[in-house]
Amino acid sequence: MVNLNTELQILIVGAGRGGSALLELFLKEPLVKIAGIADDNEDAAGLKVAREHAVPVYHDVMQALDKCQPDIVFNLTHCAHITEIASKRVGSGSVIGGQEAELFWTIITKLQQTQDDLRRSQARLHAVIYNISEGIISINTQGIIEHANPAVETVFGYKPEELLGLNIGMLLPKPSRSEHSPYLAHYLKNRKGTATNRYREVTGLHKQGHEFPVEFSIAEMELHDTKYFVGIIRDITERKAAEEKMTRLALFDQLTGLPNRTMFFERLTLVIKQAHRTKFLAAVLFIDLDGFKTINDTLGHDAGDLLLKEVGNRLTSCLRESDTAARMGGDEFVIILTNISTAKDATIIAAKLIEKLSQPVKLKEESCSVSASIGIAIFPNDGNDTETLVKKADEAMYQAKSNGKNQFWPTESSL
Repeated sequence: MVNLNTELQILIVGAGRGGSALLELFLKEPLVKIAGIADDNEDAAGLKVAREHAVPVYHDVMQALDKCQPDIVFNLTHCAHITEIASKRVGSGSVIGGQEAELFWTIITKLQQTQDDLRRSQARLHAVIYNISEGIISINTQGIIEHANPAVETVFGYKPEELLGLNIGMLLPKPSRSEHSPYLAHYLKNRKGTATNRYREVTGLHKQGHEFPVEFSIAEMELHDTKYFVGIIRDITERKAAEEKMTRLALFDQLTGLPNRTMFFERLTLVIKQAHRTKFLAAVLFIDLDGFKTINDTLGHDAGDLLLKEVGNRLTSCLRESDTAARMGGDEFVIILTNISTAKDATIIAAKLIEKLSQPVKLKEESCSVSASIGIAIFPNDGNDTETLVKKADEAMYQAKSNGKNQFWPTESSL
């Protein structure tokens, strides 16, 4: 009778493919001791494996039975005589041979193949997880980090082992940090919200203390009746910078840094909608520089560009944060004034702009100066839409030029 509570003594007879596979399997079992392996073929594959693991090797079955005194004998040969001999020594119930051995060998081979496939699959998965550029973090339902791949260090600056056992909230700045755990608890209780199966952009907190944009997706999984969340995280700082650059190219003048024509009309549309609600006035000031062509022709286009930049700076310095200065093109600029009480407010700003722009500017070691002609259109007095207001302001600007330049139109007395 075999005692299953003690270490089993196993003798393998036959060191071919089946015996070798069985030997390798039992070498991994802590409750099994391979007392020996027997085969009369000195070159049998299983004997080489046995010697590498200090398993006794025999070339005679009787000698092996005497020396090993096994609890179970596996006869993986096709010789029924060996099964009979072994049965007399250990009992027929403790010998696996013949068709039983063939079936057992088939099962072992299939099992080993499955294990090999699983190991290869795990190796591939391990390689992907540990070489992927995105950070991968798994957390439990309390938000505690249980695993992190090496790429997490590239993203957040922490080595994976530094994060284990800590709350994932540490990777978020305040107030996001304090909001995370209640949000996760709410999701688990109600299964409502957007915790899983979507990409989100949030602000991450680097080990060095700086904040940066990250994109992550999170998936819920269950293993052995325990729920986990697995997140894939990537640093999108470069992408955000590229997007911002594209936005600036599309909406801002590259020379002065002011909003361009496209952004000007977008903002004017919003200002008109706001003025409709608040009942305040708004104004459009159309500005054309007087004498710019002369400077451009005499000192060169680079000097002209420097002058335009300075004009942009001076315009901005005269305005509130809620107002907008934009460059329409060439030496033409426009300004949006928001939430003004009377038309006179617009003329006060126009007068200030004319004074500011007329001050000398040094270009190529020469002191130069320009003046400005400014046309004013008031919402809703001069129009209720963007096109009408800009047209009226443009017409008023030409009137200012016709009247001698370096002035605004309509004048305060004309409004």
